[in-house]
Amino acid sequence: MGELKMKYIMTGIREFDRITGGIPHGDVIILEERTGSIKTIFAQQVADTISKDGGRTLYITAKSKREIDESMKIYGMSLNGAIDIDSSDSVLKKESGYDLILIEDFSIRYLNLSMNEVMSLIGDLKDLESTVMILLDAGVLDERIERAMKAVVDGVIEFRLEYQKDKLYRTIVIPKFKKVIDEIIPFTINESGIVVDTRKRV
Repeated sequence: MGELKMKYIMTGIREFDRITGGIPHGDVIILEERTGSIKTIFAQQVADTISKDGGRTLYITAKSKREIDESMKIYGMSLNGAIDIDSSDSVLKKESGYDLILIEDFSIRYLNLSMNEVMSLIGDLKDLESTVMILLDAGVLDERIERAMKAVVDGVIEFRLEYQKDKLYRTIVIPKFKKVIDEIIPFTINESGIVVDTRKRV
């Protein structure tokens, strides 16, 4: 494993960490969003925070290293040597040695897998002993597969956007998470990324 070896990984989003206690180390977590890039910003903030604490991240994505670097710089984050970019998931078949593994575009990457194949993949991810974040686009995979995934992973964090009276409301909904029960957390986006809006706690 990396150098962190901690029970909980802090996301770098202060109020979120206060509410949840951080991401349990070794858990497989789904980050779900119907459309948009909020889940990616959240995952990148966690990777950036981990790298500052001496940990290592594997970022599995079809995007180039340059694209990831540019997207992180928008919010003041850095793609440094502690964050490895890889387009292949072959590393998942062996001990990774990473504190965090991000799997971007999971829904597209594994679109043609059967229920049994997806469940087997989730089992393999659990065996890695790394914290794993699955970035899931809601409604792309078969509904039965999505429900089954949520049943077997350790946590689910949903990012929602709603329009009410010409205003945009962003919330983090946590239907499944250790030590947290049905939490709804309003947030905004600024130059630092995701920031919990403490004025609008639900």
